[in-house]
Amino acid sequence: MKLTKRLSVLFMAVVMCVMCTACFDDESSSGDKRGDLGKLEALTPYGSTVITGIQLEHQAMWRDDPEIEKIVQDHGFSEISECYEFELNEWFEVYIKSSTRDTFKSYIVKYEDGKDYKSITEDEIKHSCIDKSLEDQYPDESNYGDLGGMKVEKEKGGSTGTYALVFFRFGKPEAMIKFRVVPSTAPSASDVLKELEKQK
Repeated sequence: MKLTKRLSVLFMAVVMCVMCTACFDDESSSGDKRGDLGKLEALTPYGSTVITGIQLEHQAMWRDDPEIEKIVQDHGFSEISECYEFELNEWFEVYIKSSTRDTFKSYIVKYEDGKDYKSITEDEIKHSCIDKSLEDQYPDESNYGDLGGMKVEKEKGGSTGTYALVFFRFGKPEAMIKFRVVPSTAPSASDVLKELEKQK
C-alpha cells in the first residue's frame, strides 16, 4: 500500500516536471516567434530617433482585434508595437509619437537580412518598395499620431514573409519597424453573400 502511494506521488512529480518544462518551452517559443518584430529601430548616424513611440493597428473588417483607443489604453506608446503581424492585402494603420513637428515619408520593403538600412537612399527604396502611400505625412496628434494606412498587396508583388516599414525625414532614413505578413483569411465574395442571405 505504502509502495503504491509512493509510486503515485513519484509519478505525479514527474508529470508536473514535464508540464512545467512544456510551459517554459511555450513561453520561450512565443518570445522567439516575435523576435524583434514590431520593435522600432533607429537608423540615424547618432543612434537615436525623433520617433519616441509607435503602434500599428489592424484594419481588416474580418479580424476581431482591438482598436487604437484600446491598444493605447492598455499598452501606451513605446518603442514596441503591440501588433506586428498582418495579413496579405490587409490595410493597417500607422501611429507614431515624435519629438518634432516634421513630416515623414514611409515606405514598405521586403526585409533583407544583412542589408544596411542606415545607408539606404530614398531613390533606392522607392524602386524596391511595395507601398509608398504615406509620403509627406505629419502625425495627426488629434488621432493618436495617425500617419495613415498601408498594406502589402499581392497585386503589387507582395507575398508572405518579413517586411520593414522604413521612415524617412529630410530625405534620410530615420527609423524602421519590422513586421510579418501572413496568408489572408479574408472571406470570399461567395461567403459574404451567404452571410448576407442569412441576415435577411
